Order: sequence, then C-alpha cells, then structure tokens
Amino acid sequence: MPLDDNIKQILSTLPSVPGVYLMKDRDKKIIYIGKATSLKKRVSSYFQKKDHDPKTTVLVKRIKDIEYIVTDTEMEALLLENTLIKKHKPRFNIRLKDDKRYPYIAVTLGENYPRVIYTRNVRNTKSKYFGPFTDARAARSMVNTANSIFKLKTCKRELPLKKGERPCLNHQMKKCSGVCTGEIDREEYRSLVLNAVHFLEGDVTPALEDLKLRMEQYSKSMNFEKAAALRDIIFDIQKTTETQNVAVSFGMNHDYLNVDIQGSEALLVLFEFRKGVLGGRKIHVFENADLAEKKDIIRSFLLEYYQEGEVPDRIITDYSIADREILEGYLSEKAARKVKIARPATAEDRSILNLISRNIEALMADREAAKFFRNLEEGLDELQKFFGLSKRPEEIVCFDISNLQGTDSVASMVTFKNGEPDKSRYRRFKIRGYDEANDPGMIHEAVSRRVQHLVNEDIPMPDIMVIDGGPTQLSRAKEAAANFNADMVIISLAKRLEEVFFDPKEPPLVIPKDSASLKILQGLRDEAHRFAITYHRKIRDKKLTGSLLDDIPGIGYEARKALLNHFKSLEGIRTATVEELTAVTGIGKKTAEKISAFFEDKV
Repeated sequence: MPLDDNIKQILSTLPSVPGVYLMKDRDKKIIYIGKATSLKKRVSSYFQKKDHDPKTTVLVKRIKDIEYIVTDTEMEALLLENTLIKKHKPRFNIRLKDDKRYPYIAVTLGENYPRVIYTRNVRNTKSKYFGPFTDARAARSMVNTANSIFKLKTCKRELPLKKGERPCLNHQMKKCSGVCTGEIDREEYRSLVLNAVHFLEGDVTPALEDLKLRMEQYSKSMNFEKAAALRDIIFDIQKTTETQNVAVSFGMNHDYLNVDIQGSEALLVLFEFRKGVLGGRKIHVFENADLAEKKDIIRSFLLEYYQEGEVPDRIITDYSIADREILEGYLSEKAARKVKIARPATAEDRSILNLISRNIEALMADREAAKFFRNLEEGLDELQKFFGLSKRPEEIVCFDISNLQGTDSVASMVTFKNGEPDKSRYRRFKIRGYDEANDPGMIHEAVSRRVQHLVNEDIPMPDIMVIDGGPTQLSRAKEAAANFNADMVIISLAKRLEEVFFDPKEPPLVIPKDSASLKILQGLRDEAHRFAITYHRKIRDKKLTGSLLDDIPGIGYEARKALLNHFKSLEGIRTATVEELTAVTGIGKKTAEKISAFFEDKV
C-alpha cells in the first residue's frame, strides 16, 4: 500500500527512543494508542510488513496521521499508554468495560462512619469495591454477613444523632455496635470497618489478631461488656470462615487468571488466593476484543488492575505475556518484594486454571442467555408498538403451506409463547378442499378451521397471527377470520425481501432488518416451514409405501419403506430375485421368499 506524503514525513522524523504513539484517521480521531521501546522501529513496522493480523491490516488502512510522546523509560511508556487508552477510548484498543450488569460490594471509606453496601455503581473514588459478583444474592448475602459480624451501621442517618433523636431498630435488636449512642467512639468503629475490609478480602488473620488484642485490653481495663462484644465478633468470624474449603497447598498469596473471547467482548476471570485460601472470584469484561489476542488482553488487565489492587507474590496464567519482565519489575517495585508472572508449573496450577475455564464457559453461557432474553423482550415490545396492541403479545401463531406440485398439501401452525416455541400448541392440517396448487386458498381453509375451533371451544384468539406469504395470502387469511368475527392482528411475512404486510392494500411495513421484532417473526416463520415440511414428508412417505406391499402379510411400514428406497419402484421389487431382496436391510430370507411368492401369484 503506497504511503501518503504526511505519513512518510512522520516516519522519517520519528526518534529511536521509548514513547507512546497515537494513530488518527482522516477525521483526526484517535483510533489506536500503543507504546514502544523505539518509536521509530515500532511505528515503521506497521507500514513495512505485509503479513499483518486482520486487526492491524484494517487499522493501517485507516491511519492518516500519527502523534507521539517521548518517555524516559519503557515502563513510563507502558503506564502512559494505559492512561491515554482510558482517556480517549480508541476504537482499536481493547479496554475494560464498565459492565453494570454485575453487582459490587462497596465500603464507603469516604464517610465519617463507613458502611458496607451492595451497589452496581462504581463511581466514588473514596470507596473500596469488591467484585464484580455474578450472583446478586451472593453479593447481598456477603454484605449482610459482614454487617452482621462486625455490627456495622447500615442506616444513612447523620451522626451524631440530634438531641432527642432515638437510635434505629438495628441498635435495639443488637445488630449494630451502637456508634450512634456513643457506646463505641468513631475510632473504635472505624477499626471494625477496617477489619471488615480484611474479612471481605479473604484475609481474616489481621482482623482476628486486632480483635483479640483489643478484647484483651478491654478485659484488663475491666470493660467486660466491650470485651464480650468483641469476643462474639471473633466467634462469628471463625464460624463463618471455617466452612471455606477451597484452598491450595502452598499457603501463599497467588492470583490465577484466564480469559476467553466471545464476539466483540472478552471475559476475564481472576481467582485470588490469600494465605492459600480462595478469597474470591472476580470477573472483568473487555470491549473491542473481537480482533484482539488473549495475551494482549491479559497484559492490559495486569497493568490496570494492579495499579489499585493488592499485588500477590505470584500471578499465574496460561499465556506468554508481552512486556512480562517490565510488568514484573513494575509490580515488584509497587509491592516492595519480588513478584512473578508465570505459566502453570504444577498439577495444582493446572487444576485451578481449568476450574477458571469452566467458570468462564458458564459465565459466557449465562451472558448469552441473558442477551437472548433481553432481545426477546425488546422484540415483543416492538411488536406491541408496531401493531398497536394494548399489551406485550403473549401468543403468536404462524401458518405455512407445503405441497409438491399441488399434491399432498398440508398446512402447519406453530405457536410462540412469550417469544419462544410452545410445541404443545403446534397443529397440522391436511388440506381437503384443493387438489392442485393454491396457497392463498389453502391458507383460507387452514385459518378457517383453526378459528372455527377456537370460537366453538371458547378459546381466546392469539395476539398476532402470522401468515407465510404476501398480500394475497394475507387477504384470504383476514377473510377467513372475518367470517367468525375473530378479533386479532393478522400480518404476513414475504420471504423474498422479508417484507411485513399489515394491510393487503397498503405497502409493507418498514421494519429494520436487524430489529429484534423482525427476528422473532422470522424465527416463527422458519419454524412453521420446518414443521409443515416434516408433516408433508410423512404423508408423502406413507402414500409412497401404500401400495400392493400393504397386502403382503407380515410386511410393516419400515420394511415397505426400505424396499422402495432400495429398488426405487414397485416394479423393481416385483422383478427382484430372492437374493436381491435379502440384500435390503431388515429383509430376511423368509420374508424375501414371501414377497417373491406374492408377486408371482399376481402375474
């Protein structure tokens, strides 16, 4: 690809030093940000190679301008790259997604009297967050457990209480430490909050040691009431944590992580082990991941996550990470001890990573299911709006015709309940009134028979009836329903252009091709067609095997079908020898002799 003069000029002036480069499109919008040990060498490589991966190939075609920022070290470039990506959110960079679907636990450290709360908003920089959690009930349960154990304030009332203001019910039920009444002071209360943080982090040892020390101090000062209160908290912590049975033998602080990509999103799951005990599972979602490599996603995560989070001794992942040594140096400096980013080295490592992979599979299935149901609800809402229904349509039926040059004609009716197939309500109709092809007339017959049944049995009409076809089929269906004064929305869906007709005399409705409502109608139509074809084939096969073979004693349906499939015609069976007949699967010598004798008598 020939380079324009602007790009040539930029490449010729790039310095051979560490830094960050910002690539822009024709509209001067930043589309990609990267870092380099040598800006000149790295940026020039984009325009010299011809065997780029798909993502880079598309990116290079859009680059019209490049800016760069020089740094002193490659580590500075790595950190600056991460900061600029979060600020500008370029199209071709992967980035952590603010996924509001998952709940968090927040400790509101910015408040004078912090609380442990359940939230879906990660906004307050003064709060400490735990999560995200995939199970909202689990998150709420953990909040309740922490508040119950440490007797923390759960109300939003300003403290201290105003003169004459009574404490809340939690204090009366002894679920709160009584900071509002002065039973403990602000400093004592905040120490309980910090111990709750240790508890939520999965490391209960500091909390137990602090509580035991303070309990002894209260006992020595003869403050037995406060000592007893701390004793109860210690007991509750021990009782809660003794059920923890997910542990590893090394007894150290290790993090395990794995990632997988689904469409444009990547799902990364992190298992945190503190002192050998699994402290929690954390889920992180990345967007713009459809053209990314897993190792790049992990590198981006490591840099961003551990800027704020606790750095373990060892981080284990299945992938070789770019800039591993630089990241290790950065994390080691931050933690003031050696930190290792490693591949799995033991059977235990491999077992944990496999467990994470199974978690990711389950989470992805869960996300896909949730997405499906969200789209389903959106589609039903659209159908309600399009056709002026008083409520979201619960029952939608669809009719389709199947015939072979006008013979053996059948109609099918399938039913969707709340957007999903309800096979208990599928119906089939063998057409009686037509001997040659007449789809509109056959639709009229099938709809008439169905509507008459609903009227006679006093069964409610469906919310929407869909006809496979165009305006002519729709007109005959409406005519059939009108004969019984049936009140329902009837539309047709034409296959060729996927046009939706609401009125046979009017142009088709304009429904966006990618809309959730059209996808529901298409799914309904395709299911009706499949159901009609299945029934038609069954009738055709039965008719095909219904011949002189029916008169042969002991020859069942499967045997007749096998014979006709093998010899292709009744004449082929009639002229076959006993040896040729026994070559058919399921036909023994006695049966073959019986068939041969039967046809000899017919000569």
